[in-house]
Amino acid sequence: MLDLLCKRLFFSLLLSVFSASAYAQLDPEQQAAKERGITLYNQYKAISVVPFLTEAAEAGDRESQYILGEALRKNNRYMTKEATKWYIAAANQGDYYAMFRLSGTDSDLCAIMKNCPVGTKSAGDWLLQLRNTARPLAEQGDSEAMNIMYNATADIEWLKKSAEAGYAPAQWLLANRYLEGNGFFLPWNRSAAVKKWLKASADGGDPKGIM
Repeated sequence: MLDLLCKRLFFSLLLSVFSASAYAQLDPEQQAAKERGITLYNQYKAISVVPFLTEAAEAGDRESQYILGEALRKNNRYMTKEATKWYIAAANQGDYYAMFRLSGTDSDLCAIMKNCPVGTKSAGDWLLQLRNTARPLAEQGDSEAMNIMYNATADIEWLKKSAEAGYAPAQWLLANRYLEGNGFFLPWNRSAAVKKWLKASADGGDPKGIM
């Protein structure tokens, strides 16, 4: 989770080109609360972030809405009504990480418990919206959007494109997919490919790659 802040701030700057009106202007107190909440979240203290991020989320800050949804879901270990509320708020402002969470409700623990919250759209509709949102950016060369397209389609070609475009988290994930047996390699070439992408991810600052 150490890369969460940088990743989300980068994506926020990117989407501001397409939808500048989607961002709330936080006052100094709200901004301080948001930063404190994100710091706690990156320290794996999800249970402590709620009061801080709620202040910024209620002011309309999309990033705070998404991370608040994450914290609430993790605190309860399944998708709750409150978590869904904040994911939807972020998704309605174009956040494709929130769309991805909403698209996976059918496989969440809440589905087994048969108490998933009723949202504004089905999981399939959110998946379609996610693909429609991320694909244009991916086709324009956005390496993070390419990675999201891999998550949305399970097509490893998107993951390869993301890694080749320099997105460190995708490089780490591609190395692990190769380690798991994906792709066709001669035995010695597979090992070399795994090492290549792990090193690239580490050089790119990805904490998992560094570890």
